[in-house]
Amino acid sequence: MTDLAHRLHHPLPELVPASKTLADIDGLRAAGVRAGIKASGNPDVGLLVANGLVDVAAVFTQNRFAAAPVLVCREHLKKSGGRARAIVVNSGNANACTGDDGLQNARIMCADVAKLVGCAPEHVLVASTGVIGVPLPMAKIRAGIIESFQSLDAGERAGRAFLSAIQTTDAYPKEAAEVADDWSVAGVCKGAGMIAPNMATMLAFLATDAPVNACNLQALLAAAATASFNAVHVDSHASTNDSLFLIATRGESGHRAHGVEPGFFLALERTCRRLAWLIARDGEGATKVTTIKVSGASSHEAAQAIARRVAESALVRTALFGNDPNWGRFVSQVGNAKEVASVAGLRCRVQGITVFENDSPTTFDRAAASQAMAKEDVLLELELTEGAGEGVILTSDLGYRYVEVNAEYTS
Repeated sequence: MTDLAHRLHHPLPELVPASKTLADIDGLRAAGVRAGIKASGNPDVGLLVANGLVDVAAVFTQNRFAAAPVLVCREHLKKSGGRARAIVVNSGNANACTGDDGLQNARIMCADVAKLVGCAPEHVLVASTGVIGVPLPMAKIRAGIIESFQSLDAGERAGRAFLSAIQTTDAYPKEAAEVADDWSVAGVCKGAGMIAPNMATMLAFLATDAPVNACNLQALLAAAATASFNAVHVDSHASTNDSLFLIATRGESGHRAHGVEPGFFLALERTCRRLAWLIARDGEGATKVTTIKVSGASSHEAAQAIARRVAESALVRTALFGNDPNWGRFVSQVGNAKEVASVAGLRCRVQGITVFENDSPTTFDRAAASQAMAKEDVLLELELTEGAGEGVILTSDLGYRYVEVNAEYTS
């Protein structure tokens, strides 16, 4: 294999199967089938169904071209007060920028599921991912919904069938779980390209059988998203379909729920962070994930903005791909951030190695630093002296494979 051919290869991370899938969560069944939407013939319609009405929280894209399924979900969650019975999803077609017909088709998907499950249409949520601006092949989708309903089951096989049905350009399946004594959190997601903070471009589905207070569910999910899915960067391009759902199959209120929530939030946040890392690591040709940590900024918001500014630099990300401790690219991009009033005292560390401080580069072993960067996880620390603000962004590196994949993919 030539060196160029080797560099074009997409090295995959070492994946450990999650200890639980969505369909292992008590009170939830799942399915995923091949409906013929994708030319590849891979699974493309998935269904999650709870045994009864459950509490659901959600976070959606901030793109003003929000896709039809996002608009319908917002309507349904408002009408139902955050209660749902099922989520239906298709991949291979985003149902975005499809006008009134797209909205009607998203509502038909919900109505079809509602009729099968035996609930009101507003108790069904919908998600789509794939090519933008193409009408949904409704005959295939409606047949896929029926087949999915007939295939619903609990357990690992059903959970992974659902996961396989939501993927598009993903190089590998993305799942995570946290298990406590008598409850669990499980989650899956898809996403590799069109990834930017607020939100990362993706679909994500999480479920828990923890007795969580329904009134707090949305706030807990939003907080977990801030430190995970909203802190992922691949290409600065947030999409039209980003959707994050959290299903609580045993939602409760009162003292018991309050006592569970601190531990539940930690488990939820860890699950979300693992899924977010897997998205950044996929990055359509990525070889690593770099955590860009900014401290000493004037505020937390400023620190997050500075970290995002560094992550958005193609020069920074190509240096990361080449295992190059190029402090000049790192610190000069900090200087480009309008949130920075002064760079006096700025310190830059890569993998714990100080490469810049006191307005000058340090004397460091460049070969050793480069070797330290040749890992799946890289830490880039940028320390200012303006305050106590801290921020973190996860970003993938930028290599040959990214251009190849996105030049060949149509929207």
